[in-house]
Amino acid sequence: MTATYVFDTGFAKEDERLVLGERLWDPGTQVRLAALGVGPGWRCLEVGAGRGSVAGWMAARGASVTAVDLDTDRCRVPGVRVHRGDITREDPPGGDYDLVHARLVVQHLDRRRVAVRRMADALAPGGWLVLEDTDTASLFSHADGPFHPEVKAAAYAVMAESGYHPRCGLLDVDLAEDAGLTVHAEGRAEVVRGGTPAARWYALWLEHLRPRLLGRVSEAAVDAAVRDFADPAHTWLSQVMVTVLGRKELP
Repeated sequence: MTATYVFDTGFAKEDERLVLGERLWDPGTQVRLAALGVGPGWRCLEVGAGRGSVAGWMAARGASVTAVDLDTDRCRVPGVRVHRGDITREDPPGGDYDLVHARLVVQHLDRRRVAVRRMADALAPGGWLVLEDTDTASLFSHADGPFHPEVKAAAYAVMAESGYHPRCGLLDVDLAEDAGLTVHAEGRAEVVRGGTPAARWYALWLEHLRPRLLGRVSEAAVDAAVRDFADPAHTWLSQVMVTVLGRKELP
């Protein structure tokens, strides 16, 4: 969603990385949106829609769904209206939404406060803004102690150079409250086993960043982490995905 988005490259396996990320995080997102009652009669906006998995899920439940992203080429979902746009620079299409949802978006933005305010302003009275971003402190927590901490530190240093906030899940609480919403927040994490699709998502994360990692850590260190991610003998904790539920009060 910004010009310096860290994953805006020509990485050949980006579609696979995105699919695996959906498999890891979509189930938890769906549980939380279903609990709000998303379904027929709801008007929903998906910000930073990516491949459109969440937008498509909402549409399949009977909601009227609009998706917005800087790159709309990947979002081809039946029943979803797709708009190209930048939430940090312009208002979202339409308004009076019952739900505005953004996952793994705000943490990459350069003007987070402006973006969250725009999303909140697009809500109808009583509507929900749901922000999902990660807190990275727990990532690679491992029963045997530190698990490739030098590679983790290098990867997040690279991402921070592109404006990424490694603890944005917690920051979202303040941003939603500053936008005038009544907020509840919770976190969830996954235990990841090496050799699984979820583990490969982390391996592709490093492979995508590899050209910029080298010089911060050795190629051998990156290779060792990728090998361990493919080994079922290892389990580790994911980031905490923080879900911020912000409601626009009724008049």
